[in-house]
Amino acid sequence: MTLPLTFLVAVFCVSGILFICAKLFLQFDERAEQWPLFWATCLSLSLLIPLSGLLLLMMPEWVPTPAFEILSLHEPLQSLGLIAGTELTAVKNDSLLTLANANKLLVTLYFIGASLNIVTLLRGRYRIHRLISVAEPLGAWCEDDVLLTSLTGSPFAWTPFGQPKHSRIVIPEAYSRQMSRDSLSDILIHERTHIARRDDEFGLILRIILCVCWVSPFAHWMFGRWSQSTEIQCDMAVTANRDPRMRKTYADTLLQAIHIMAGRVRQYPAASFSTHRIRNEKMRIIHIMKGTRPAFKRRRDKVGLALVASTLSVVGMMSVSATARANNKSPQPIRVAEGPPAKLPAAISPAFSAIVTGRLTSRFGPVADPFKDGATRNHFGVDIAAPTGTPIYAPANGVIVAATDVYDGKPAYGNVVVLQTEGGVLTVFAHLDGFTVSSGQTVTKGTQIATVGSSGKSTGPHVHIETHQNGTRIDPMGVWTIARNKR
Repeated sequence: MTLPLTFLVAVFCVSGILFICAKLFLQFDERAEQWPLFWATCLSLSLLIPLSGLLLLMMPEWVPTPAFEILSLHEPLQSLGLIAGTELTAVKNDSLLTLANANKLLVTLYFIGASLNIVTLLRGRYRIHRLISVAEPLGAWCEDDVLLTSLTGSPFAWTPFGQPKHSRIVIPEAYSRQMSRDSLSDILIHERTHIARRDDEFGLILRIILCVCWVSPFAHWMFGRWSQSTEIQCDMAVTANRDPRMRKTYADTLLQAIHIMAGRVRQYPAASFSTHRIRNEKMRIIHIMKGTRPAFKRRRDKVGLALVASTLSVVGMMSVSATARANNKSPQPIRVAEGPPAKLPAAISPAFSAIVTGRLTSRFGPVADPFKDGATRNHFGVDIAAPTGTPIYAPANGVIVAATDVYDGKPAYGNVVVLQTEGGVLTVFAHLDGFTVSSGQTVTKGTQIATVGSSGKSTGPHVHIETHQNGTRIDPMGVWTIARNKR
């Protein structure tokens, strides 16, 4: 599975798990419904955890311990059909091409969707900027940052990113004609609360996250909850310490705003006072009439949320990375050339042609880590050092599965050639200077396929040779004859 597809699956799964956790927490304490920081954290983690997991995956020196591998979701996702299976299977060129094209299509559609969402967001911000540039001051009874226009159907607060002192409040002309000054004053208090809380700036960041995570319906749900909770918080600022009659007056103002908004369809990516979402407005009115007080305002609540979010981030990052690594270890379908099959050896024999002339520098199994002093690591192949450009030969008849500069999404391997031979055997040749074959090509033993190099993460010119039989890494020295210079 490519990294973009791994990212998409991770975003969907992480946001889904966060959705379930949020729902459970709401059952435990329904006040979280009006806590914007809670929903902003959930939405941010939907992107932060997959990105951090993939960054951890791309660190060659990090190897997950068995404890981390327990966090892997490889088996559950495989059972759901979201990732590839583990069996080594042979497929025809057209089947493999169809699978590759489907993956490319999904990734392409994702990037197109993300691009369209970002363009839509930028166009909306640009429309707001133009709207504000032609709007006029509301009147002498309010401050200069309050503007009047006929180009919008609902009041909203707008803040240039990082410049709260240059914030503006936009009021539709219909409001100035149909509402009393007291109602307009309540709306201004509501919008100034948005500015004080910097909701427009935080909303822009969350909208960008939503553009990246647009494939997940759970991410859209979290953003909707955040938007609704910010409106409830600002309503609380208006109705704080008011008697029931004054709260009813403010509720009537909101109902009147919904009625005026019904004649407008254009929405701007900003914190609008009223929307077309009747269910959300109904909830706001309920909170207004109840005189709900702000919840989770104490420092210990924020610290607790930060600790939980940090724990989820670390565990989720390890899980995403371990899942991706487990999936990458699974052998991929092998490309079989069209036409008559090549006559391959019936069984593995150490009498095949030598691979390269050089000096053995690292054996299969536990070895000293060349990148960490005093540390050891499992070496899943053998390393043969030789001058750059030394020829590398096919040890047996077979088919070239891959000839690429990025193998299995791991640039640390450098240039790589993968050879498939009889008996369920794959042999990987890594850190090459270059290769003389292409994917799908049939080769015979003794054919030059590549040259020794030092590409990828390497300490010097050599070839790293790995051998996989039926999905298991085995010692190449027990399979192939590798010629070496005497020391």
